[in-house]
Amino acid sequence: MAKTGDMVRFLNTTGGGRITRIEGRLAYVEEDGFETPVLLSDIVVVLPAGHEPKNKNVSKMFDQEAFDAGKKSTRQNPRQESSEKTSQVKEEPLPVVETERGNKLNIVLGFEPRDIKDLSKTRISAVLVNDSNYFLSFTLSVRNDEVNAWETLYQGEVSPNELIDLAAFTQQTISRMERIVFQAIAYKKGKTFEIKEPVNVSRKLDITKFFKVHCFRPGVYFDTPVLEIPLYHER
Repeated sequence: MAKTGDMVRFLNTTGGGRITRIEGRLAYVEEDGFETPVLLSDIVVVLPAGHEPKNKNVSKMFDQEAFDAGKKSTRQNPRQESSEKTSQVKEEPLPVVETERGNKLNIVLGFEPRDIKDLSKTRISAVLVNDSNYFLSFTLSVRNDEVNAWETLYQGEVSPNELIDLAAFTQQTISRMERIVFQAIAYKKGKTFEIKEPVNVSRKLDITKFFKVHCFRPGVYFDTPVLEIPLYHER
């Protein structure tokens, strides 16, 4: 079972990093200076905590011996294995509650500081708001100017009328969000629906706002100080 300090890779997308903390079924994986929340079932341990890579100059690697050791560690206690299998039973999805206005897509990206009183040091969580009756299969990409190309920050699905955490940044790493592209396909499950055009939105964010306390304030979807960036609003 994964634990804090393990190096992991993602199963459903590229990338990985080191687990900084675990909360319930979520592991927070730090890579290149920012955290990404990932389900424990969607990661695999490639280097358990306490192991050192064979090549000290390689920061990311797949160590087969360490990976095998990580797998064996979950089988040392039969009772533990049994309880883990029980906890992995799929939960029934919650019923979708639709709103009257929800058949129009409305998508917002929010940035929420964990401690607005210490903005220079606190982590800032990027949160996606899906204010619609549709599921969204989406990707959020950021521009990497060092290689003059784009890279995926987050790929996944968000349920109708749901907010999900995407990543966490510091003032030193938030500049990576200066240029973003959000792409999504909207659909419903188990019912008929109106087809929506694929969403493809490009934004250049004003990074200076992340250093100004007065730019963060309670918004439409947040009771706490937040910087809300509208991504798409269907008229």
